[in-house]
Amino acid sequence: MKTLKYTDDNDRCYGATGMAIGLMVFDGDDMLASITLDGDPNEMVAMSPDFYFAGNPGVSAKAAWNQMLKNYNIGIGMLMSNLLCRHLVNRREALPQDLHDFLHDFAREEGHEACSLDDDEIDRLFDKNFSYLNRVFSHRGVQSVAHDFATTLSQRRTLSRLDTLELLDALRML
Repeated sequence: MKTLKYTDDNDRCYGATGMAIGLMVFDGDDMLASITLDGDPNEMVAMSPDFYFAGNPGVSAKAAWNQMLKNYNIGIGMLMSNLLCRHLVNRREALPQDLHDFLHDFAREEGHEACSLDDDEIDRLFDKNFSYLNRVFSHRGVQSVAHDFATTLSQRRTLSRLDTLELLDALRML
């Protein structure tokens, strides 16, 4: 199994870039707080408290489950986007099968735990999202935006939510 660890600072930039683009693609940009390359690699993308939904007695069970499903999709989408951006955009190579299999296993584990989804439900979501994100990160326009974003992130080291939205605004035109 290949490692998920970043090979260098450039790899971290593209991982964070992928996560930021993934947030935009899955309409989760309102949950972004900031992005930083300095510090723990597992905390590069800081999310707003809304992302860490713990339940609220004032919210219906259906609304709570829908929010948990949305957050599950966003979280798995960010992980997929991290790896796809690092491979398709930065390294210009397909995602290795062992990493695809790791993502799938992780998505199943999280889907069971976070949303009590069945394997067939998880597999449908996974396949749909992976196929879509693979097309997104294979798109020349997205790759251009990703390169520019990674360069800016590398130079500034930290980006606010507003900076991130501004830098990724070009995605809306694609």
